[in-house]
Amino acid sequence: MVMGLLSAILVFSMPGFASSRALSPQEVVQAVGASHGICVVVGEGACDRALELAKGTELLIYMQLPRTRDFVSACGRVERAGYYGSRVFVAEGAQKLHLASSVADVVVALGNTAGFSTEEMLRVVRPAGKVILPDKTVTKPFPQGADDWTHPYHGPDNNPQSNDKVIVAPYLTQFMAEPRYAPLPQVCVSSAGRMFKAFGHVAFKEREEPYLNKLVAFNGYNGSILWQRDLTEGVMIHRNTMVATPAKLYVGDDKSCKVIDTATGKLLEEIIPPVEVAGGTFWKWMAWEKGVLYAMMGEQEQRDPTKRWKSNNHGWPWDPISEGWNQPENPWGFGRHILAIDPETKKVLWSHREQDPMDGRAICMKDGKIYFFRFGSYLACLDAKTGNEVWRKTPQHDSKLFAALGEYQNRQDWRTNWRTTCYLKCSDKALYFAGPCVGKLLAVSAEDGRILWENAYSNFQLVLRDDGLYGISGQIDKFPSLKFDPLTGEVLAKIAQPRRACTRPTGSADAIFFRADDGSVRLDTASLRPQWVSPMRPVCQEGVTVANGLLYWWPSVCDCQLTLYGITCLGPAGGFDFTPPVTPGERLVSASYAGLRNPNFPVQSGDWPTFRADNACSAATSANIAEKSQLLWQFDPKTSTVPGLPPMSAPVAAGGLAFVGGADGIVRAISMTTGTLRWKASTGGAIRMPPTISDGRAFVGSGDGWMYAYNAGTGAPLWRFRAAPAERVIPVYGTLMSTWPVATGVLVEKGTAYFAAGIANYDGTYVYAVDARTGRSSGTTAPRAISIRMLIRA
Repeated sequence: MVMGLLSAILVFSMPGFASSRALSPQEVVQAVGASHGICVVVGEGACDRALELAKGTELLIYMQLPRTRDFVSACGRVERAGYYGSRVFVAEGAQKLHLASSVADVVVALGNTAGFSTEEMLRVVRPAGKVILPDKTVTKPFPQGADDWTHPYHGPDNNPQSNDKVIVAPYLTQFMAEPRYAPLPQVCVSSAGRMFKAFGHVAFKEREEPYLNKLVAFNGYNGSILWQRDLTEGVMIHRNTMVATPAKLYVGDDKSCKVIDTATGKLLEEIIPPVEVAGGTFWKWMAWEKGVLYAMMGEQEQRDPTKRWKSNNHGWPWDPISEGWNQPENPWGFGRHILAIDPETKKVLWSHREQDPMDGRAICMKDGKIYFFRFGSYLACLDAKTGNEVWRKTPQHDSKLFAALGEYQNRQDWRTNWRTTCYLKCSDKALYFAGPCVGKLLAVSAEDGRILWENAYSNFQLVLRDDGLYGISGQIDKFPSLKFDPLTGEVLAKIAQPRRACTRPTGSADAIFFRADDGSVRLDTASLRPQWVSPMRPVCQEGVTVANGLLYWWPSVCDCQLTLYGITCLGPAGGFDFTPPVTPGERLVSASYAGLRNPNFPVQSGDWPTFRADNACSAATSANIAEKSQLLWQFDPKTSTVPGLPPMSAPVAAGGLAFVGGADGIVRAISMTTGTLRWKASTGGAIRMPPTISDGRAFVGSGDGWMYAYNAGTGAPLWRFRAAPAERVIPVYGTLMSTWPVATGVLVEKGTAYFAAGIANYDGTYVYAVDARTGRSSGTTAPRAISIRMLIRA
């Protein structure tokens, strides 16, 4: 795989670009390799360069400044330019960048790099990302042991088990990205850090329609969309007709195999074998092994028209989905010709023809052998190098085998799987039949096709690993999942956890992932203990994709009771300390002017000082409300747009001022008499909940992972407390924020401020109680904290 080949390469080039100080915005985009991505700017003149890049590109810009006065100045300049908290993100700190590892595309280091070492800058750029220094450009290598996902089922063997050694538990969120919802079906392949996602032709609700019949390339490390192009409408994509390599993406359709530049999405060429050799122009199955492209081709087949159901109902139905999916027989993926093609010269190396069409759902290959099957007709093996037949089984010559395989099962629903799912997998020693079309699990020899063993249960979904063959059962059947010896069928272990529904399982180095009741199951393969990843569920046809040293959950059509939607990517946490000590010296920053720590700003009866009026959330007031009202003033903060967020929080009111938090990270106090801005203060992340006003202070929780206390009357900062266990900023739906934002707001009761930080339970959620006056804990030197981290459900 490409990751292993490049893992030892670290390129130092005397300027491949101009010096970092002289780089134009277009040259920075060239370094990123796409118009969208994340650029880090550090060093002298960082603010000037960040504003120039924001104006001249579509990149997200992150800059970090070591000195407070430079940080405050930069916040003001960026806000006045209209980019604060939407396109440009400003942080304060030295030596260690606050970004998570491998999320940025490029670092531009200007002159004095402000104490950030080359190693630290390389840490935050993705593999193949660049650190552009004044005298050289450094390219980050791919990590040793990371794997691609080159075919829809990982490889041409149809076994959804990754060889990635990097992504192991525990996990931390790498990024979250749009789209939140997408149509069905879906197919994903990956190579060299890029994810290529084909979205199909069925949208149940309008929210899914923008991605109908689209091929989209995503940055595998931060979720940025690199490019997109249209797919051929009417062609069923849920099949093996997409293969990814580092430089070229191969996509088969009804007319040709499109060869697409993986970096730009541009069509490079088309492969169209002669019809007399291929039996038609329709590509129905594809595989790649040792630089050779293999294809099963044939005549044109039934189109399935695009469906825009525009449903307003909860969930979605299995009937109707589409004309093709709901007809009694599967109409797609049958052809008579298998070809081997040199992808460089487009020359057909050999071709093989069958009298009765092969089933594209039952073709797989491993180690130079191609296996193919048709119910009631044949099971055969070809030598992939020559196209010569190695062995063949037919009902006339092996009635026992075909009797064991039985009749075609015309099943498709939430309990079994999609009719278009592959039902034949292989290793170098055995072939495994299981899926909606097959009435049992059957293993046969890859050497000669003889029966090895069988299991009568008919609803396994399989993952083949070095330690065994895992059959994940369906919950509705009340049958245990089983771990088999792959060659004898001996049951090595019973696994209590079945899958919830049709979503396919996929395997990583230390786990198998599949659908839970709500969310996902992570089956720990060492202990065989099921664990619960509750915020998101795997998408129907794909499951969890394992590639690039990361895990990917994809957007779906579902209305499942989840907390995260869209693309969610997890990376390895490594030695991250999920329960670090809460040390005031590291977490608490107090203002130096002690005279401002006891502000006089009384809250009156009838004020609305916190979210929904009071700590009981009564949403009631004692103030007298006029029977008739009229607009006195309107305040427009002219904030820059942050994707997916309203520009301002709900307001609170006290002491003659109205207070709001902004999606841009700015808290504002507005005169209730005139509607003019009284004061404003900048935080480093989106503010989703309104401030709380208590004891003369305005308390604000920010998306940067900090809780802030200001003088409510003047906006002077009093203290701030880092609720996040570490400074770790990640991409979240087109913006940047802490892995642990303080998104709860702040509740103040009897002199104690309560707040929490976190997004997902596997990252940890941290709940704090601190002295509202000082940020410390009453009577001790450290604030009190509770860490909540739930991955395992007994």
